[in-house]
Amino acid sequence: MFKSRVIERITKEFGAPSRTTVKVQAWDITDNLGVVVQTDQPNREDNAFVWLPYPPENEEVPEIALEYAGESGRHSNTYASPGLNKGNPALKLIVTSDQELDDLVAYINAFKAFAPLPRINASPAPEEQEPVTAEGLIPVDITKMPTAKPVKPRREAIPRVVQREVWQRDGGRCVECGSKAKLCFDHIVPFSKGGSNSVRNLQLLCESCNLSKGNRI
Repeated sequence: MFKSRVIERITKEFGAPSRTTVKVQAWDITDNLGVVVQTDQPNREDNAFVWLPYPPENEEVPEIALEYAGESGRHSNTYASPGLNKGNPALKLIVTSDQELDDLVAYINAFKAFAPLPRINASPAPEEQEPVTAEGLIPVDITKMPTAKPVKPRREAIPRVVQREVWQRDGGRCVECGSKAKLCFDHIVPFSKGGSNSVRNLQLLCESCNLSKGNRI
C-alpha cells in the first residue's frame, strides 16, 4: 500500500518513529515540528494522510492540504506530536504519488530548517497525463500545441486573524451539515480559480463536506 511507502520514506529520511499506535506512526522532528502518518485511514491503497503543523505566517500551504481550525477536533492521535497540540491549527496532506512524497520530504526539511517552504503541487490525474509511445517518446504536433496557461498563484496560509473571524461568524460548525468535528477552512471560490484568503471567501466545512465539494464553486 502507498501508506507503507510513505512511512518507509519518512523513516529513511528522519529515523525511526517516535511513537507508534494502532492508528498512527509519528515522528518528533524538532521541538516544534511533528509529522504524523495515519495508518487506520484512508482505506484506499493509493493514498496516505500526513499531518503537519500549520505553517508560519505568510508561508506556503501545500496544494494537497486541508487546513484545520485549532478547535475543530481533528484526529486525536496527532495531539501528542510537537506543533500539533490540541487547540493548534493543523494541515492534513492527502499524498497520492511519489512526486508528492518527494515534495513532502522537501517541505518537512525546509520547515525543520526555518527555510522558505517550497510548493507541493497536486499530481495530475491519470487521464491528464500524456500518452507515451513504445519508444518512450511523446509524439508532438506543433500545430496542435495549446497556448500555455498562466502560472497558478501561490497558495498562502490563511492569516490567524481571518481564521478567528471565520470561526466566530460560522459558529464553530460546518455550514453545510452543522457538524462540529474535523472542521476545515474551505475557499468558496477555490484558490486555484483565483479565490482569496478573505473572510468573505472562506467558510467552515467538516472534512466530509470539504472532500465531497472538491474544487467546485
